Amino acid sequence: MHKGEKVQNNKAINMTAATKGWFLLITLSIIAVYLPEFVDSRSVTIMGALVIVALKGQQIVDIFMELNNAPKLWRTLFLSYIVLVPLIITVIYLA
Repeated sequence: MHKGEKVQNNKAINMTAATKGWFLLITLSIIAVYLPEFVDSRSVTIMGALVIVALKGQQIVDIFMELNNAPKLWRTLFLSYIVLVPLIITVIYLA
């Protein structure tokens, strides 16, 4: 067992990856909060927020839900949801 790993139910959980993922989620959340302060265009702000939603969703699916080791069907379903919802919102917004 390496430094930064815990054993839970005979499975090593890489705490370093979880910590890095957590910091990335916090950073993306802060960017999303302050994005409207630095970008004048409302459309660019909304598109930026939707990209951040997709990135955060991918991090949650792969790191915290650990679906990067799950059967490909489940990972694909969850990741497609993360892409499709912001895409549908974008289409509705632009219509």
